Amino acid sequence: MISKAVASKIWPFENIATSKDRWLACVDIGGSKIAVSLAQTGAERPVLLGRSVEPTVQGGARQALAQQVLRLIDAACVAAGVSTESVQALGVSACGPFVMRAGMVELAAPNIVNAQRGRAPGQGGKNMLSLPLEAPLRKRFAKLRVENDAIGALEAERRWGALQGLDHCAYVTWSTGIGM
Repeated sequence: MISKAVASKIWPFENIATSKDRWLACVDIGGSKIAVSLAQTGAERPVLLGRSVEPTVQGGARQALAQQVLRLIDAACVAAGVSTESVQALGVSACGPFVMRAGMVELAAPNIVNAQRGRAPGQGGKNMLSLPLEAPLRKRFAKLRVENDAIGALEAERRWGALQGLDHCAYVTWSTGIGM
């Protein structure tokens, strides 16, 4: 759920000016689709605008996933009538697993990586590749957080949803890549 999962991860950034002319981009990367929304920083609760959604890229260069995310952010800005320069931060929730390469998060979800390589799900083998995520996004956004989608959703439910005020809870998610 993009409206809670991603926004909770980056709301508010401590060092970002909170005014109505500053925006956060919220991205949810899944096995079947990528969804992007924008949230205004000046509100007490995230107000999401400018949603952009399309199927997760399959095939192309290793950078294709990150390039798709950046293109969808730009499309969300156009839809909301917001300049791309006013988007000050980016929060990404994505299915895992992740790997670290040169200190940056890369996506290693078998269903997405294999689709990117033109292989059917389950054909990854031991030498499965990962796709750059944090490094290309950090070139545009100094304020960036990449988080597992289930963790982001749990934190959002604790902050704004059904789990507010509870000391103990569990969150279970079922996504496209289950069983791959």
